Amino acid sequence: MKRRNYFHGKYYKFVSLNGYSFAFIDAYSSEGHFVQIITPNKSFYDINPQVVTIDGHNFKFDVKIKGLTIKGVISIDKFRPLKRKVMGPFTYIPGMECKHDIFSMYHFLTGTLIINGKRVSFDHGYGYIEGDKGRNFPKKYIWFNSVRGKAAVTVAIASIPFGLFTFTGLLGFVKIGDKEYYLSTQNFAKVLKKDNKEIIIQKGKYRLQINVATTDGFKLKSPVQGKMVRLIKENICVPSKVLFTHKDKKILEIEDKNSSVEWMF
Repeated sequence: MKRRNYFHGKYYKFVSLNGYSFAFIDAYSSEGHFVQIITPNKSFYDINPQVVTIDGHNFKFDVKIKGLTIKGVISIDKFRPLKRKVMGPFTYIPGMECKHDIFSMYHFLTGTLIINGKRVSFDHGYGYIEGDKGRNFPKKYIWFNSVRGKAAVTVAIASIPFGLFTFTGLLGFVKIGDKEYYLSTQNFAKVLKKDNKEIIIQKGKYRLQINVATTDGFKLKSPVQGKMVRLIKENICVPSKVLFTHKDKKILEIEDKNSSVEWMF
């Protein structure tokens, strides 16, 4: 599927119970269909999309490229999307350069992969799925994801052009089992801090604090007017600490060695 000045893609993250994580991006741009893969120590892009076959909840991998081989099948139990539109009313505004969606905040996995000759079981592991579509990624942005069993946190902070103006947009979501919390621009949440490897978000008496060990990562391609010509960086094995409170009472505390981070601010 080719459309001028347009891209759309889905991001799939897989984490084994023993702490091995990787992600792949299945995407279309003005140049066509492609796949990108992020491992704990390297990224791979411009990959033939036939290396991954998606059939409903099943993912069949047959990757044979320089530096990476993956073979096997992983299955997802069920998708657990958010109950509301991720971007709220911004979903329906024409002209936004990038629209974001979350297809599953967390889910559980079964299956085994052979990765570079090593057998990795994903039984009882967990994952996350999101997507983007539009013309460009934001010029400046921070993206964070942590998923640990039935607890998941995703935050995106971006510089958003809107007509003659630019504003800092916030999307923040915490899901604990079936309970969901929204901390976003549309419900007046505010970013109090986004530097020195720390993010602090406040919405009324709710407070979300995220600390990451590094903001460095491995190169991936991202869109500019639908063409994959910009290099960004992502790391999927970032040690992090997440603390979510209400009136200083702890709702969720996570220490995660497999957080995903793109820090382009």
